[in-house]
Amino acid sequence: MKKLIMLICSICFCIAVTGAASTVLASPYGSGFTFDDIDFWVGEGESQSALVIEWEQGGGTLTLAWGYSFNEAGWWTDDDPVYGVDMLRAIGQGLNKNNEIISTGADPRLYVVYNQTHSSLGESIYGFGYDVDNDGFTYVPGEGEDGTAGDPDDVYIEGWYSGYWSYWVSDDGGSYDYSGLGVSSRELKDDFWDGWRFSGSAGYGSGSPPGIPVAAAPVPIPGAVLLFGSGLAGLIGIKRRRQ
Repeated sequence: MKKLIMLICSICFCIAVTGAASTVLASPYGSGFTFDDIDFWVGEGESQSALVIEWEQGGGTLTLAWGYSFNEAGWWTDDDPVYGVDMLRAIGQGLNKNNEIISTGADPRLYVVYNQTHSSLGESIYGFGYDVDNDGFTYVPGEGEDGTAGDPDDVYIEGWYSGYWSYWVSDDGGSYDYSGLGVSSRELKDDFWDGWRFSGSAGYGSGSPPGIPVAAAPVPIPGAVLLFGSGLAGLIGIKRRRQ
């Protein structure tokens, strides 16, 4: 009997080790960057997707990643389908080309300018911006495709005819593929990755996917809030000492 129990335990151990060894990290970057490396998460749910955006400006490159949690639609749930545009709305601040706010996300540093909004063609991306120094982002529309960030320390790129934000997707943790769907039509599932990188050409399928990102940092706590918190803690301490 003891030998049988030992044999069963040995078999179970071998299966566990084999399963662990064959585990593949679900990431277009392999072990270079995975969901575990993402610090900024938005939403709630059992499924996870990632958003990666790369800016090339001033001779440098900034590539950031955010995480998005949600519940998938299916026969096992009453939840509605979730699309790539829902992830963008949940994370970034949405503007139209008239510089009007149309959605507010969790990260006030990320700005998404939509080319078409709530039309029969869905929503397409005209520009992405990011408040690098965390002192506020201002979008300055141009006459053509030459809108800029009001702060030269921030990054912003826009375009549609002379170049555009190409959309790259990974559905199985493998390498990125160019998306044949718009961001309003791509239904998200668990372990999906959405990547954006500006293409210098307006040709369909042009450009390349974003490189290995760094994790977007959580939104810093404003200094006034920190001062208020430390002052409140000091008052509580004084009150306790007096008691």
